[in-house]
Order: sequence, then C-alpha cells, then structure tokens
Amino acid sequence: MNFKIARIPSAGLAILAAALAAPFAPIASATDGNSADTAAGKQLFEDWGCASCHALKDAGATGLVGPSLDGSKLSRDETLSRIKNGQGAMPSFSGLMTDEEIETITNYIVAVRAE
Repeated sequence: MNFKIARIPSAGLAILAAALAAPFAPIASATDGNSADTAAGKQLFEDWGCASCHALKDAGATGLVGPSLDGSKLSRDETLSRIKNGQGAMPSFSGLMTDEEIETITNYIVAVRAE
C-alpha cells in the first residue's frame, strides 16, 4: 500500500495546534489581533522577509524600501491583490505562497496595522 504524505504549511500547523489546544473555546476572528491566524500571519511576514522592505509596528519591522503598512489606507482586497499580484517594485507572491498563506498574511497586516 502506497501512502502520500501531505505538506502542511506552517500557518496550517499553527491553526491546527490552536484548535486542538482549546476545542471548546470560541473561534477567534482573523482580524481580532489575538487569534492563531494573526500569529500565523506574523510568522509568515517574518519568514518571507516583508520587514526588509516594509515598516509594520506589530512585527517590529522598520523597512524603508516599500511603503509603511502602518497607516495604509488600502482595503483588505487591495492589500491581498498587492501581495498576490505585486505592483511596481513589489513582486508577486502568487505561485510562491499558497492562496491560504496569502489570505493569512493579508488578514494579519489589515488586523494589526497602526492607524
């Protein structure tokens, strides 16, 4: 019998671990700043080197190449589009990150950006 081992993204592992740790706790919103999704988004932000270009207070990021994400007026959909498709010097992460990872990092940025 042949078995295939599925690759579970680190974001998925964090979500799974949180779900197993507190199965009867209310599910936190992806934008409440305290959820497993937010922690996973912060980890993706760090893992993909976003801080090298962008400032984001919650992540301790002080990048000066791209625009600061704090105070950004981009909607969630616009933020997702920039990450997925790129724009200007910002590369496209479509094909590099999974759609789930792009959703997770987008939710993180929108949830924690300082006004």
